[in-house]
Amino acid sequence: MEPRFYAFDPRPTRRALFVGACALAILSAWALADARSLGNAPLAVARAGLTGGLMLAFVFAWHRLRPRPGWGITLSTRGVQVARPFTGSQLQLSWGQIDAVRRLGKKEDVLGLFLEEGGRVLVTRHLFPSRAVFGELASALEERKPAPRYDA
Repeated sequence: MEPRFYAFDPRPTRRALFVGACALAILSAWALADARSLGNAPLAVARAGLTGGLMLAFVFAWHRLRPRPGWGITLSTRGVQVARPFTGSQLQLSWGQIDAVRRLGKKEDVLGLFLEEGGRVLVTRHLFPSRAVFGELASALEERKPAPRYDA
């Protein structure tokens, strides 16, 4: 099996985070303007602080989810290498560590790698550029480690 790389490129998620950060910047500026003009300054300052903090969290997530080289999932003969979205580290799993692979959720937009020792690694669809790329990854993993059959 030649190594196959599936890159993370969450464009729609990054767009939503950017639009949300812009909206929170407007709300924060509005709250600060209210704090200057109205007599109810402590509540307006608290609103500005809350929206400003959320805006910074959105900008941080937007920055960390940017596409970069080697950021994604690599399938090889030795196992699966998964890049962690926010820590920047790589998680190396051998095929022997993976017990089963299943699609989870109503829309099957989460891929669960269930490990032998009881843990799990979840990979969401929003990290990929399209449903087709996510479906191709899921099919390749399910081909190697099929879901267990619960026959009675």
